Amino acid sequence: MTAAAQPMLQTELWLSFLSLLRSYAAAASLHSGAVHVATTENSATLTAGNAQLAMTFDPDSSQVSWTQHTPSQAPITGSFELLPEGAIAINGATKDLDHAAIDFIDLASQQRNVKGHDFSRAVKASQKNGALAPDGNTGEKP
Repeated sequence: MTAAAQPMLQTELWLSFLSLLRSYAAAASLHSGAVHVATTENSATLTAGNAQLAMTFDPDSSQVSWTQHTPSQAPITGSFELLPEGAIAINGATKDLDHAAIDFIDLASQQRNVKGHDFSRAVKASQKNGALAPDGNTGEKP
């Protein structure tokens, strides 16, 4: 693949990921309450209740950084890389785009249903599974 084609491929993968987020958010909203996904060319924001998960895509590096914002705690950050084979790399693990989108929507919708809570419980549960762990932290005990 040429260097010029790489950002175009990464942009198409990002757009596919955004489409998956919107589709799974709509499905989750049918069962667990509203999960909204707002997108721009290089960003997405998942909102459930009063919590948000903001993502920013860098087409030159294939990196997506995310920040979880909740009323009850300081922001939590993480990142992943979009891979040419239609997967993401996050903290040494690989996950296909479908399952990554499901995990991010699950992160949003689980907390939306827990009155008085935010994304933090779902982040901790995801960390134990190695999914969506903040940078450098898989949630596993040494």
